[in-house]
Amino acid sequence: MKLYNYYLLALQNWCTTDYQIHGLWSDITSTTYPSYCTDIPFNLTQLQQSDKYDQISKFWTDCDYQNTISLYEHEWTKHGTCVAFQTGFSQNDYFEKALELYLDNSSNQGRDVCFDLDFNTIVCPLKGNLRSPLIAETKTNKKYVAL
Repeated sequence: MKLYNYYLLALQNWCTTDYQIHGLWSDITSTTYPSYCTDIPFNLTQLQQSDKYDQISKFWTDCDYQNTISLYEHEWTKHGTCVAFQTGFSQNDYFEKALELYLDNSSNQGRDVCFDLDFNTIVCPLKGNLRSPLIAETKTNKKYVAL
């Protein structure tokens, strides 16, 4: 079952001058998105067992450790469960995919980055321009993603 149309990698710089991961969000349009899609709870111990946890904790932080853990829990329960519902991702898959997308797009200078459902980069839709198609340019062609 399709819940959403694209992903948005949201970035933030709350406590640093460097932009870091805020979350990987599943979006229907630029102003609507599903949330809290399952009741799978956040599991910090499981996340800490990820081979990529050191990188996740470096590039996905809040102002202090406790707020960072709260951010992880919030992002997983509100957004990650919806990504997982549609993709079959585990909790760790969600965090690792967000990290991968962030590292692959680190030259984006703080701008949010959007992806189609296959995680190919697309142009993010403009807020208020909900009916326009999304255009993704790849090395070989242009791809149109209907909203």
